[in-house]
Amino acid sequence: MKGAQGIMIAVALGVVGFVCNWLYLDGQASGDRIVEFVGVTKDARVNGGDVFRAEHLTRIPVPRKYQGQLSELAYLWKDRNLVIGRKANRTMGGRGTELVLDKDLETPTAQDINEQIAENERVMWLPVDSRTFLPQHVDPGDQVSFRIPELGTGAGSSRPTAGGGQIIGPFRILALGNRKGRRNVRQAAGLPSGAENVIAIAVKLDEGGSKLEARAETLAGILAVNNFQGVQVLLHKRDKNKTPL
Repeated sequence: MKGAQGIMIAVALGVVGFVCNWLYLDGQASGDRIVEFVGVTKDARVNGGDVFRAEHLTRIPVPRKYQGQLSELAYLWKDRNLVIGRKANRTMGGRGTELVLDKDLETPTAQDINEQIAENERVMWLPVDSRTFLPQHVDPGDQVSFRIPELGTGAGSSRPTAGGGQIIGPFRILALGNRKGRRNVRQAAGLPSGAENVIAIAVKLDEGGSKLEARAETLAGILAVNNFQGVQVLLHKRDKNKTPL
């Protein structure tokens, strides 16, 4: 019996020793792991005010144990899309590979939405149901349409809605809440987005300029009747030739 207990104790100690040794080796190895940051390649030259393009950028590997506070000041390679499309605050590249720091990027400007519309356009604000709309997947500049519910809401839920099942659009989004630009760029600049369950869209006037175009009038009527309840937001495919705001 004592012999069996001794064997069990020896086995248990062996397992503990193995685990401790594995944890030690893993800790040692983690110190040599590489973290990749975004840099400007030595062959590129980005002047102050220029927009960063994908071909300007290169990976800069840094051992994890030496990264220090770089993760708070620089951009990880996997997050390089937060750099692409933004403007440089200073001239970079041409002299050697350089890290791109947060201070090297211009903070996105908050352009007034009435500066983003044409003379024959107006801005319409619409409340949307946050349960059926995910604003984190949408950016100003994207296009959306709206599907009208087939039945009314509330006490009259069995009453067919005029134009039920109809899809109205597309309309260009100008803002989501107080966000007037891409969510990832705004977050990278440390700016909060706030609630985004009210969207601003651009609608056109008719030829006489005395009322909204037909589809916008229909949309406004639905908003007045049932406060836009049950209306579904449909996101359109983004045009790759057009950059979101």
